[in-house]
Amino acid sequence: MNIEKNVCEKLYSEVKTKLQQELTKKGKTFRGSETHIWKMTDPKLEKTYFQSVMEENTGLSFSATFNNMYLWRKMNEVQTKKVVNFQEDYLVMFVKFLGYETPQAYLDQFSMNLLDFFGIKKESKIWMIQAIFDAKDRQNPSSLFEGKSPRSDEQTVDSRDTECLLEIIDLFHESNYILPKRHYDQDLVKLDHGQYHLKESDAPWDKVDCVFAIGFYSNYFVKWALQHELGSYIEFDEDNTRFRVRYYNQILEQILWSDYYESNTEFDVGFLAKVPVQLSNNRIITAYFISGIENKSTRSMTSYLCQYWKAIADKYDVEQNLPIDNSPFVMVFKVNKSNLRELYCQQVVRID
Repeated sequence: MNIEKNVCEKLYSEVKTKLQQELTKKGKTFRGSETHIWKMTDPKLEKTYFQSVMEENTGLSFSATFNNMYLWRKMNEVQTKKVVNFQEDYLVMFVKFLGYETPQAYLDQFSMNLLDFFGIKKESKIWMIQAIFDAKDRQNPSSLFEGKSPRSDEQTVDSRDTECLLEIIDLFHESNYILPKRHYDQDLVKLDHGQYHLKESDAPWDKVDCVFAIGFYSNYFVKWALQHELGSYIEFDEDNTRFRVRYYNQILEQILWSDYYESNTEFDVGFLAKVPVQLSNNRIITAYFISGIENKSTRSMTSYLCQYWKAIADKYDVEQNLPIDNSPFVMVFKVNKSNLRELYCQQVVRID
């Protein structure tokens, strides 16, 4: 049976966690390499504790010689593949160990597909909005979003933002869904006397269900959203290039604003947000904002969204003690500038 990367990763984590719990009940502990827990051998039975615990819990005897490293090897295989082929008898035993009658009962948890999660209807459009910069004036950050109208020979885009766009396209391409289309921010939003306005008459918004906005203060669409939709949850301090988020304080039992988040020499910060956006014709679209103070966190958060989008629903707003589920949210991340795979979730806010 073929199973997807995220299913294999979840299966590995859950089986390992339960194995640890069962070994603890038996007074056993383990230490050493990652593989040591799978190789621990029961001298009385001449088989691994892993196999004996599995058989004891499931009431099953393995049909052939049990490969105690099978799950670990499949876990390593999905580091280079999106889908792995899982031998049926191993899968049956693993899911039964976790309390499921059949592999399908376990896999049904993952029936949500990309279209369901991102709120995309059939035959609708997905847009990705990327910022354009004026290549001749990049010294002052304010020039990136105040009155930018570069001529064609001066027009440029951020290379990491483009990498974000390509990763999102790849996500939908691998799942055989409609591919997102790139739009430049100032083709969709105009700046007029300090106010940002959607160019709804110039752009075919009618069939758009989902928007991915890449970047932060340089992106006109993000600036528009901060003025009209996103500003209720995120406040951007333009002068100091920092932001803070609104959250519910459980101790004080009231709505408060967090401390400001800002980049430093070692770490970049940004937010990943899902917010319903209302157009002037009262249509609601789902907008995902992948917005870093610098492009490093934008790049890292895009990879997080593309790789772990199914896990986001399980994230908790700790202050409200509520899971994200299908609700709008804001998640703040800190990213190591020298290693973009090292990111830390600083805050999760569910928006109701």
